[in-house]
Amino acid sequence: MSVSSQTTSFSLYHHRSCPFCAYTRSAMKPIDIEVEERDIVRNPAYRSELINGGGRAQVPCLRIESKGKVRWLYESQDIVRYLQRHAAQSADHNQTA
Repeated sequence: MSVSSQTTSFSLYHHRSCPFCAYTRSAMKPIDIEVEERDIVRNPAYRSELINGGGRAQVPCLRIESKGKVRWLYESQDIVRYLQRHAAQSADHNQTA
């Protein structure tokens, strides 16, 4: 069962040949959060979404949608730390609920 909040969704904009994207995907594996992967090379529409929403074509980039607001988070280590914190907070919340 995923600890991801029902009100929050995640999309990772990436491409396969990017070493920072590979690091991010690998580090996400043990984190129990559902993240949609959007390859900007295989699907040019994702690249357009990334530029229009985040302001640049840099990958990896995590699109965070929560309570009707969208945030774009760049930098592989920042993405991994964010997801780890989110998973821990969700797990704590689920244990106290």
